[in-house]
Amino acid sequence: MIIILITFFAFLIPVGIYLWREWKKNKDKEAKEGLVPKKKEPLSIAGLVRVSVLLFIMAVPIYFFSDLPYSYYPKDDGLLKIAFKHSGTRVADCDEADLIKKEGDRYRQQLKDTRQVRMSIEKLAKCPRERNPVVIELFIDGQKVLDKSYSPTGLKKDMASYIYDEFPVPPGVHSFRVLLYDTGRKDTPAYALDEKSVVKPREVKVVWFSDKADALILE
Repeated sequence: MIIILITFFAFLIPVGIYLWREWKKNKDKEAKEGLVPKKKEPLSIAGLVRVSVLLFIMAVPIYFFSDLPYSYYPKDDGLLKIAFKHSGTRVADCDEADLIKKEGDRYRQQLKDTRQVRMSIEKLAKCPRERNPVVIELFIDGQKVLDKSYSPTGLKKDMASYIYDEFPVPPGVHSFRVLLYDTGRKDTPAYALDEKSVVKPREVKVVWFSDKADALILE
């Protein structure tokens, strides 16, 4: 229904603009030439019927085609989704908590000794916040189907990476292996998932990251 309305207004608006411009052009011409405006003619019922039929003919195919179901994947296949967010490690090894603790200790000691001291936050300002991208490798039945890097979000690239991908999987028993790297290197994965699972027709399996369990989960 929304598509029909959009199509209708997409057709109606340009027609309305065109008719308004023609009307304005005629009015300006009459005013310039000093012509007496013509008496308004009654609206043609036949013209309205023709326009209505034309709009109906345009709208009906759009309605039926937009209502037809469509699937990008074979209808009997299952689907594996990888969907979660995860924060990579800091690009520079900079422990803000440790810096704050050290600066606080220094502040308290100097305050005790001199009674005049200012806390310096220059070191904290120089602590880079950028994070490494998260890299995901996915193997289905031993075959690598994904090896992708997901960039961190945020203006300073200091927020989590959002991971989303999906893969059609034929029904049956399959082995899934997911490797997650978040340190900027691919020597050793930070998290790994190795699991066999039965995939039913049209079933959706999801790989996600549980912060509570600190592990990748397949369900």
